[in-house]
Amino acid sequence: MRIAIPSDDEITIASHTGRTRGFVIYDLSDRDATRLEYRTNSYTPHAQGKCANDANDEIQGQNHQHHSHSHDSLLGALGDCQVMIAHGMGPRLVADLAARNIRVIFCEDQMIKDAVKKLASGLLISTGQSHCHQQ
Repeated sequence: MRIAIPSDDEITIASHTGRTRGFVIYDLSDRDATRLEYRTNSYTPHAQGKCANDANDEIQGQNHQHHSHSHDSLLGALGDCQVMIAHGMGPRLVADLAARNIRVIFCEDQMIKDAVKKLASGLLISTGQSHCHQQ
């Protein structure tokens, strides 16, 4: 099973998947997780600079709408993954990942290595909801 984890520093799980700097990719086989690579995020509208108000919206605590954004580039880049461990993402991305048979596990773990170790041992508990309130 291949796992994608959004991360800004390759150590901790990013708080918002769309704004992450990249994705740490692991292979999980027989309770053994092997880190494969870090894929720099050039796929999401945030990373492509198509969300000019991101910084201002975060400062003011506002959410702006992303109804016109396509996730096709991100889905293509992570198409070899079966699972994404994350803290937060909008419900459209959750649905788009599910449509591509990529299961999203929302967790409270901060450290990537802890979340991967728990997933490998069957102990990673999903919170069941995103910590992002984006539409």
